[in-house]
Amino acid sequence: MKIAIYTLGCKVNQYETQAMEQALRARGHEIVDFSAAADAYVVNSCSVTAVSDQKSRQALHKIRRDRPGAVLALCGCYPQTHPEDMGGLDADLIAGTGDRMGFIALLERAAAERAKVTAIDRAFDRRAFEVLPAGGLEDRTRAMLKVEDGCVNFCSYCIIPYARGPVRSLSPERAAEQAAALAAAGYREIVLTGIEISSWGAD
Repeated sequence: MKIAIYTLGCKVNQYETQAMEQALRARGHEIVDFSAAADAYVVNSCSVTAVSDQKSRQALHKIRRDRPGAVLALCGCYPQTHPEDMGGLDADLIAGTGDRMGFIALLERAAAERAKVTAIDRAFDRRAFEVLPAGGLEDRTRAMLKVEDGCVNFCSYCIIPYARGPVRSLSPERAAEQAAALAAAGYREIVLTGIEISSWGAD
């Protein structure tokens, strides 16, 4: 299956997109540019502002108009924080910010069964850090390594705790293991990323 992913938002979203791309390739799928013809299109959304939400909706509407036969999936912070908006979107698969590897299985199911699937969990119930494959773009020397997810600061202007849930950390041992693998793969710079990285280890 040819799959295209459009990513909005922060470095964590970018990291999770590249991790999903790695997993999709490992399962035999081909990743293509979002402007190209594909069997499935994924919008990995941001919801930090109303403009971000609008961009996600616009991307979905454009793909549905231009590629009516393709499977259309939405994941990320927008459906996690605004589930009430999802009924008005003509997407085959809607998921939130959790269980990225599970999302891939749901994408394959949506494509095979041509049935609409919704899978949005409760972000505040999450307690485990989902370990995803670290990496970067093939033509770059810099790789990203996600070591933290979630935030409990609840700043009055910020929706992120509701999108990402409580703080969860990658263990030092797994972080060192993934960093060593990236170095062995030839990456010369590793960017540590997370939602509220100064909270790493608080859990």
